[in-house]
Amino acid sequence: MNQETELLSDEIQLKRRNPFYGLIALFLAVAVFLLSLQGWFYLIHPSPSRIVALDEIQSFIPENLSEAFTPHRPEDVKIVLRDSQSPIKQIANFVAAQSCKSSDSFCQSRAIHYFVRDNIQYVPDPQFHDKLENPLSVLKTGGADCEDMAVLEIALQKAIGNTARLVFIPGHAYAQVSIPDYKNGDWMNLEATCKTCDFNEVPESTVFADKEFVEL
Repeated sequence: MNQETELLSDEIQLKRRNPFYGLIALFLAVAVFLLSLQGWFYLIHPSPSRIVALDEIQSFIPENLSEAFTPHRPEDVKIVLRDSQSPIKQIANFVAAQSCKSSDSFCQSRAIHYFVRDNIQYVPDPQFHDKLENPLSVLKTGGADCEDMAVLEIALQKAIGNTARLVFIPGHAYAQVSIPDYKNGDWMNLEATCKTCDFNEVPESTVFADKEFVEL
């Protein structure tokens, strides 16, 4: 009996000394830690509860737009953003309030991105049509090229107090946003033409492309 007890004790000791079991315990500890961090993050920054549909915001858009299209020059784009500021602000407020139960700026920023990504369809721009579509016109038609979608994102993000900029890569454009008091104001990607990209995600081909930044 004593011999069997000693053998069993030796087996238990060997298992305790086996590095494999130590690695499993370490892996489980790290997994629990990461899950707790993720849970804490979503407790502080909840996800948007829903995505606002395009027809819900049509009443905020003026019936007559003075200029549907304008040159792509940054100074002209800034004028368009300034002139459309009032209805854009109403739309941004509506999307943020309807999508987020709290006044969390990260949730509201994501809600606006999902609103543009899921409601505006990408429509290629002919080579000869080098004009920018008014953000309000984009919301009326529901379709735009990549730069028009990016400018709409920027207009809505700026309306809720964020900083935003255009990012140009060869043959394409998208937006980036910086949210005050979140990740030290790091720039996050808003790729509305990529329907499978989440907030702050871009296709792999975009990550390594040469970039030019234009703040608006």
